[in-house]
Amino acid sequence: MTNLNQAAGNPEARVVPRANDDTIYRPFFIAGIATVLSLGCVWGAINLLAIGLNQNFNTISYSWILAHGHAMVFGFVGFFIMGFAYQVFPRFKQTNLWRPRFACSSLPLMVAGIALQTVAHLIVPSKSALPLELLAATLQLASVITFGLAIVKTLRQANKPEVYDRFVYAALAWFVVAAIANPIIFKLFELPGSREQLLFNLATFNIPYRDVQLLGIAIVMILGVSLRFLPHAYGLREPSRAWRNFLFWGVNGALVVGATSFIAGMTGHNHWLLSLQWLSTVLLLAIALGVPRQFRLFAPVPESKNDRGLKFIRAAHVWFIAATAMLVFVPVYNFGIYMPVTGSHIPFSHAFFGAYRHAITVGFIMMMIVGVSSKIVPTLSGVDLRRAASLWPTFILLNLGNAMRVTFQIATDFTPNAFPIMGVSGFIEVVGLSLWAYELVRNMRVRLENKKREPAVDVRPLTPTPLQSLRN
Repeated sequence: MTNLNQAAGNPEARVVPRANDDTIYRPFFIAGIATVLSLGCVWGAINLLAIGLNQNFNTISYSWILAHGHAMVFGFVGFFIMGFAYQVFPRFKQTNLWRPRFACSSLPLMVAGIALQTVAHLIVPSKSALPLELLAATLQLASVITFGLAIVKTLRQANKPEVYDRFVYAALAWFVVAAIANPIIFKLFELPGSREQLLFNLATFNIPYRDVQLLGIAIVMILGVSLRFLPHAYGLREPSRAWRNFLFWGVNGALVVGATSFIAGMTGHNHWLLSLQWLSTVLLLAIALGVPRQFRLFAPVPESKNDRGLKFIRAAHVWFIAATAMLVFVPVYNFGIYMPVTGSHIPFSHAFFGAYRHAITVGFIMMMIVGVSSKIVPTLSGVDLRRAASLWPTFILLNLGNAMRVTFQIATDFTPNAFPIMGVSGFIEVVGLSLWAYELVRNMRVRLENKKREPAVDVRPLTPTPLQSLRN
């Protein structure tokens, strides 16, 4: 049986009692799968198909889009981050999760909050929508605080500071910021008072809020944990100390400067501040280009470490570069292509920016989740990765669907014939995700069957490395 002790390159181990939380990630991962195959990608694919058939982005209620987007970030991404953190961080630190039952209460709180917020979006403009949203937002904030407190306590009780710790703290802080801003955004976007006010609110606050969710919560966490995970899981190069410092301050600085300068520039009609926001996107592109170079991500890896997850991780970083390059290209596209060709008087293409956002969410964030989970779940379940399904159909379908969505959504600026092709791209991704979800759940069931037959044992390394003891 291949496990992460072997993957980390140190099979030396001793037998100790098994921890009670050795499967603590499972309900969170299952909740994430359920979310992405309902309110997440499935609902998004239905919305996209309707847009494609009607050849109009305004076909779908904006409330549906908001509900779908929120479920993807707080639900799909949030659940996988929580489950991964609860399972892996204590192993990285060779300690126990602080108050596991308290930590696990973050799951029902978030499930209830997302469900209630979805209803609140659907019943707008009912007078009950805002009170229901406030209740939903309170539950989700409580979930985020519970999660954050459990992780902070766990890391601190270990008294073992590591390079990725500050990334984790920063991502947790951004998670809290997003949870606090959630009901404010609901009021601004769902109950603005007038169409003119809605357009202003969307133009001013939508981009910064989504950046906090995607860059702050997901990407800061992914980049930080990768510093610990990738070198030991795949034998990649350890990034330099200078790069780690640049990475931390660069991505968080780009988010702070970008969000504040954009809001200030839009509210004050200051084009110089908007230019400052654009410079922050250049910094993000530099980060996206530098990460694979620092890890030597595309260099050959030892055969024993080359598993099915690596192709997803490599593809994710290609999409990260593509997405940030698109972001840098936004003003060039808007002023140099979109306005002259279409005759628009508004220097903003919703199609192009939406394509960028899909490239970053599905191309980078989702691809990283699929890749990392495809490695750790079989390992935690005692499944030999060499005998696990390759997931090539998932890999091909996700990349194909994402490429179709990005290219043909941009093409809708110039021809209505692109709408139908864009419209079916979501279901291609759904099929790929369904195959991955089935495989993940099947691996988890192997663990349940093994537990019925095996004695309670735990394998922990005498000289621990970050991925050793993940299985335990």
